[in-house]
Amino acid sequence: MNTLVNVSNCKNCGHQIEQFNFCPKCGAKKITKRITFKNLISEFSDRFLNLDNSLLKTFIHLFTKPEEVIDGYVHGLRKRYINAFGYFAISLTVTSIYTFLTKSKMKELMVSTAMNEEQIQMQQSIFDTTAQYQSIINFILIPLLAIISRIVFWNYKKYNLTEHFVIYLYSYSHIVTCVAVLMLPFVLLSDNFLLVSVIQFSIYIIYIAYVLKRIYNLSFQSIILKTLLFFGIGGIGYFIFSIIIVIILLLTGQLDLEMFKPKQ
Repeated sequence: MNTLVNVSNCKNCGHQIEQFNFCPKCGAKKITKRITFKNLISEFSDRFLNLDNSLLKTFIHLFTKPEEVIDGYVHGLRKRYINAFGYFAISLTVTSIYTFLTKSKMKELMVSTAMNEEQIQMQQSIFDTTAQYQSIINFILIPLLAIISRIVFWNYKKYNLTEHFVIYLYSYSHIVTCVAVLMLPFVLLSDNFLLVSVIQFSIYIIYIAYVLKRIYNLSFQSIILKTLLFFGIGGIGYFIFSIIIVIILLLTGQLDLEMFKPKQ
């Protein structure tokens, strides 16, 4: 029953709001009616389906004008778009669901590429570890991308290292979320791990290059050169990161050093 509820203080901050519809201290809306299913549907529609909604606007504009979203946040615009860490948190939620749904299939595809029992064991260990610590890996990956990006654009003073961090909080979060949603049916139906990996990686690279081209207003030739340089530095970083992962697996007993020794 949608009966009125007497409200004299804000439920969020405790400020006196008897004569207000919104709290003058924290801005929370004054709720005076019991919650109903209709209220829930209406609130969901207002928050997530409204064209004026900041989440939907952020999602669309990161495709159409990413420089506006990123520059806006860097220069203090906080209301029009979802903040960078909030968008990253949404991305972690979506990718965690994607990993849960595709874990068995991806593991099966990955193991199918192994040549022998030792490789199967190693790939299973690597996959299980990366899946288990995916959120932590993504969180570590953002600053690594920011550092590489700052090195690549060392002669551009538009963004400092922290602002490069913001660039990837938005752009990396956006593209991994989109790929997770779009690739889900393809991954579940695919029987080729290499093809899945190449498609995903290619989409990541193309989108990140597109974002950097927009925010730096680069020519096509410049972004190609910057992308190749990014690959070079990133390749070194990936090699080091892979060694660290293997060392962690060895130390935790998930990999056996014997499998790296040649057979007699």
